[in-house]
Amino acid sequence: MLLFTGEHTNKVDKKGRVSLPADFRAELPDGEDRYIYVYPAPRKAFALEVINRSQLENRTESIDSFGMYTPEQEYFSTVILGRARKLSIDGDGRIVLPAEFLQHAKVDGMAMFVGGGKQFHIWQPDCYREYMLEALQSTPGFALPPPRLEP
Repeated sequence: MLLFTGEHTNKVDKKGRVSLPADFRAELPDGEDRYIYVYPAPRKAFALEVINRSQLENRTESIDSFGMYTPEQEYFSTVILGRARKLSIDGDGRIVLPAEFLQHAKVDGMAMFVGGGKQFHIWQPDCYREYMLEALQSTPGFALPPPRLEP
């Protein structure tokens, strides 16, 4: 079972290349299935959501369960499946994020990888900090420290 956890910050070069955290790479299959799917996160402004093929298949089944041509099926198939891009992981553990995704997530120079169990998210570090602080403030009873941002 996939288990993406933790917060990791890595440098993004001018070509959009960024190393996946080693902990995250270890959760992905070896061989020909060494790729991921990335799309703008539907419920997190400025974040990218990342899943593997089996998780994409699970999402597709969930979307199809709404029934063909229902508003929900059309919405989620467009927002998730239509926007998803298959990215290869090179021999050094890097991916190349498409320019429109970098722009959507406001990533410029550094990217923060945040575990989410079966998926993970890629954020611009300051956007993640703002999101986390808002989430903590809007959830009574939670008193967690703000996220650490690695240099």
